[in-house]
Amino acid sequence: MAGIGIVTDSTAYLDQDYVEKHDIKVVPLKVIMDEVSYREGVDIDNDEFYRRLQQPGTFPTTSQPSAGEFLEAYREMAERYDKLISIHISAGISGTCESARSAASEMGDYPIEVIDSRFTGIQLMMFVQELVKARDEGKSMEDLLSLAERIISQSHLMFCVDTLEYLHRGGRIGGAQALMGSMLRIKPILFIDGTIDALDKVRGSGKALDRLVELAVEKAEGRKVQVGLTYVRDTERLEELRAKVKKALDCDPEAIAVNETGPVIGSHVGPGTVGVGFFPVE
Repeated sequence: MAGIGIVTDSTAYLDQDYVEKHDIKVVPLKVIMDEVSYREGVDIDNDEFYRRLQQPGTFPTTSQPSAGEFLEAYREMAERYDKLISIHISAGISGTCESARSAASEMGDYPIEVIDSRFTGIQLMMFVQELVKARDEGKSMEDLLSLAERIISQSHLMFCVDTLEYLHRGGRIGGAQALMGSMLRIKPILFIDGTIDALDKVRGSGKALDRLVELAVEKAEGRKVQVGLTYVRDTERLEELRAKVKKALDCDPEAIAVNETGPVIGSHVGPGTVGVGFFPVE
């Protein structure tokens, strides 16, 4: 098989059927619980992870794939493709891109483009889907890289966590640290663009969803957008957010992408998190 192969990591939270259909190579990050390392999406699933996360005294940590794991993935894909695009979780919150670049340098003259997505989760999932669609339409490597650059630079991903406790524990809280002393009923709205930072804060979960959508409308600036929604263990809030987004944003309601945030990112944001990501449609 010639052409362009696509590699990503497990924090894209892609559906397994989609991965198999489009021959995407997913390199898993790891979550460590009780001194045991689990490959996300391979050794532990969402149900098992979130069940254990609720147990007292459970403080999971996470780690990136090694350069050796990427090298193995690249060698496998090189047997089927002429060149690779490898797009990953933001370098501002994980060393995954660093591992990928290290592995790519070991592949000699074989062409691999490693892309720092500056995002993760639902946004990374949508980036992969756009690249796959363009690749399958016969677009060139240069076209795909230009597409990635455009949608990454024009993307927004905002989310509301139920508590800052998990981000604080994991050391990923960034500029949101200033909100730690707030009352429990304060619901922070955070965003990611390279790193995680605070965008706003409101009192109560209902107002948080309304404000999340208001901020999305402001940043969409009236443009038609491709939208993705994510959640952690709270389908009721997901559906509430979906209904609000459909009314407020200029988007194709049938094309809204959805995934549940898995163990690696979920260990940092915690149950009850919901988020909305988007980029303009050309």
